[in-house]
Amino acid sequence: MDPISLAVAFMAAFGIISTDAVLHADSVAVSLYMPDELSKGTARGDVMEDMFIAKMQEIGDTKSYFGSPSVRSTKAKTMGAVLAKTLKLEDMTAAVQHTFGMKTATVNGSFAKDDKEGKLQLVAMVRDPDEPPFPVIVKRKDGEPLPDMMGRAAQEVMEHLAPYVSVVYALQNADRQHDYTEVDELIARELKTYASKTYYRERASILNMAGIVALHKQKPDEAARLFEEADQTDPALLFPRLNRAFVMLVKDDEKSVEPYLKPAMDSARYQRAYTILAAGDLLRAGAFMATGRYDQAITALDDAEYWDPTSALVPSLRAELCTERGDVVCAQRNQTKARANLDNFETYPEVASLYYRISWRKGEPLKPSDLRQDLGKPSAAQPAPVKVSDITAK
Repeated sequence: MDPISLAVAFMAAFGIISTDAVLHADSVAVSLYMPDELSKGTARGDVMEDMFIAKMQEIGDTKSYFGSPSVRSTKAKTMGAVLAKTLKLEDMTAAVQHTFGMKTATVNGSFAKDDKEGKLQLVAMVRDPDEPPFPVIVKRKDGEPLPDMMGRAAQEVMEHLAPYVSVVYALQNADRQHDYTEVDELIARELKTYASKTYYRERASILNMAGIVALHKQKPDEAARLFEEADQTDPALLFPRLNRAFVMLVKDDEKSVEPYLKPAMDSARYQRAYTILAAGDLLRAGAFMATGRYDQAITALDDAEYWDPTSALVPSLRAELCTERGDVVCAQRNQTKARANLDNFETYPEVASLYYRISWRKGEPLKPSDLRQDLGKPSAAQPAPVKVSDITAK
């Protein structure tokens, strides 16, 4: 065996080529250059690059069901990349990534002084394998701290490379500040970008997030319209249908939940989409509880727990059901389990029922679910346990 073939076999045997491809799948490689004469009055180039990457990583770390690209400096080499370069196998590594549908975007930029005002500016070229090169020019504002300037630049790049997670990040900020102007503007831009029917998947995902934003604004009717539009745009997405069913519960239309959810639940079973299945069964349980069909609610909660054993919402809703049936011991037991599950429970901003409290009582208002705070409250003195049926909520 020739040396290169031997090296490839060695790297493949130890997973070096494949691991490198997997670790940097859908990654962004950043390289920013700062001339020495500019760094004297500002900061070293590596510091500026670190600030830029830190902001990109902050956006990329936003919780999302669909994930986000990893971001790294081109100076940070992996073992696979070093060996590939040493053995002149860069093309093979790229071929492995291409074979498995992986891609790496690049951001190459340098700092310069603006000709007219003499202000520091970053001039960069963003290359995404799926899109034409995209230029970015960000000029420092009067009195603007360098981290703020680099943050603006990073956010503009991420809005191009990862528009979906950028929307989720903008919503997160908007919710803290109670100002949805920025996220509304970003959603409007993305819907315009993805206006073509070719981008139906992307458009449906943004429409679903627009519906979530409407819920954050306490506008369930607008949210329902946006979820319906998202569902019609891409019926395979499934999240919009779950969210529309959630709005049905909010609007006290619980009888429509079960038939409306059935096609989505069937598709989710076929796709093995466990998060969707668990969320759907929680909604079904809420609808059954709202109509007094407690035994069916228990079955739905059993199904939800099967799909997501670490859920904190399932035992929390069980506790409400137990309280409704007068079983205090059962309620306390499930509240304890919900507290234990909190640290491992995964929530996603795409799913309304994982963010908001499932409303099953008539006229109950739409409000965020803060399980950690609710379950942390000291329990009031409880009456003696009452067992009302041999069939209880576990």
